[in-house]
Amino acid sequence: MKEQQNLDESAPASSGATLPKKLQWQQRCVLSVLGGVIRLWARTLRLHIRAEEQALIGEPLQPAVWILWHNRLFVAPEFFRRFAPERKASAIISASNDGAWLAGLFEQLGIKPIRGSRHGRAIQAFRDMLRANREGYDLGVTPDGSRGPMYEMKAGAATLALRTGAPIVLMSYNFSRAWRLKSWDRLYIPMPFSRVEVRLDRIEDGKNLAGGDTKQAVVLLRKRLMRITEDDEYFEA
Repeated sequence: MKEQQNLDESAPASSGATLPKKLQWQQRCVLSVLGGVIRLWARTLRLHIRAEEQALIGEPLQPAVWILWHNRLFVAPEFFRRFAPERKASAIISASNDGAWLAGLFEQLGIKPIRGSRHGRAIQAFRDMLRANREGYDLGVTPDGSRGPMYEMKAGAATLALRTGAPIVLMSYNFSRAWRLKSWDRLYIPMPFSRVEVRLDRIEDGKNLAGGDTKQAVVLLRKRLMRITEDDEYFEA
């Protein structure tokens, strides 16, 4: 995503934007099997959430902007299935070939994919997210995606919160036992039957986040998200 001034809902789509990649039917068959395996795998996980943090989503909560780091995506669909099944969730997914697989998987898991990234369909994707929020969807954002660097908070999440005025829910998952891929984000794959600690933080009024200053909002959101994030391999300078 670009800075807020470049994300005006009425602005024309970038001439360099490309259409999102779509899967062929053979790929969809493979994805169907993969989706089934992931659903079964995720249901073995022992998700634990503190009572006071579960109350943050138990209270009346209008469609919100949910922010989590990219390397914790594996657990997100299962979290919504268990703790917020009545909510309508959407998520921004890259328009790339890799993003097509993730978008198809999210559709299987009950999450509406919105295709685009800061490298392609940024303006149209932003419009689509604003529209989805008006239609009652939560907006899921990984602020360090889709290419990193890991744990770098880009401006898109803050801009989206300021434009929608929606509540913000910061979300993290901390793992007792997990494998980590050698991807740019060191993606966590929790081991079956392992414990996952769910951590949440809520900001009620996204419109007045950091007094409406995007740069300060980015700093604030990253600080609060890192406060609930554990990573033994990551050390800040």
